[in-house]
Amino acid sequence: MIAVLPLPGAPRYVGDDERIVSQALSDLDLYGQAGVDAIVLENSHDLPYIKPPLPARAVQTMKRIAREVRRRFRGPIGIQMLEAANETALEIAHEADLDFLRVEGYVFAHVGGAGLIEGCAGKLLRKRKELGCEHIKIFGDVKKKHCAHSLTGDMDIADEVRQAEFFLVDGVIVTGARTAEPPSAPELRRVRKIARMPVIIGSGMTRQNIRTYYPLADGFVVGSTFRERGEFLGRLDLLRLQTFMKEFASLRNERS
Repeated sequence: MIAVLPLPGAPRYVGDDERIVSQALSDLDLYGQAGVDAIVLENSHDLPYIKPPLPARAVQTMKRIAREVRRRFRGPIGIQMLEAANETALEIAHEADLDFLRVEGYVFAHVGGAGLIEGCAGKLLRKRKELGCEHIKIFGDVKKKHCAHSLTGDMDIADEVRQAEFFLVDGVIVTGARTAEPPSAPELRRVRKIARMPVIIGSGMTRQNIRTYYPLADGFVVGSTFRERGEFLGRLDLLRLQTFMKEFASLRNERS
């Protein structure tokens, strides 16, 4: 996960677009050295997040970053635009030739930090069809972290997985309750049992627990554990990154 610095319009934006781009590319270089499989771009520093429409200059800056990352990285590249700016993320991915989206609020509704988030599957897939970019995969969070799910309190995570599958999602992402918290292992096992598409863990992976979670998912979105002191918005720590990737490579080799 490349946590992009505050974009134009965000409260912490400092007016230096070149620094935003260079920081993202610096992180990309470190990830490339460590041998990660894929990259995800996210406007993580744009706190507090807002629902779309996002500021036009922020979108343009993110497009520039996405294009530069695409030029430099041969593996899969994805993007998430907070909060729930999923059609904006699709627009950026289409223009920059990215490979996938991480989407919140794919099915049903929940309450996020910016308010009510409604299901987006119908509009998003129609937009993907209209743009002619159906090769861009959509991975949807289910029972997403940092959100209240009382609106669907009568539903289990398995119900949401089944609905996401029914609504043609390409894969589901399972998280803990908050950033840096791992998901429940029993809950993951239930999701794996019923899911007929890839299951990705979207939070809480560390060098210490990856061995436990490795058999329970098809992929892992990792951000905080690569950063100084394991903090969500910390700078990338090359030693932490290399240590995790060494453990991950060992697990992959054991199971190959």
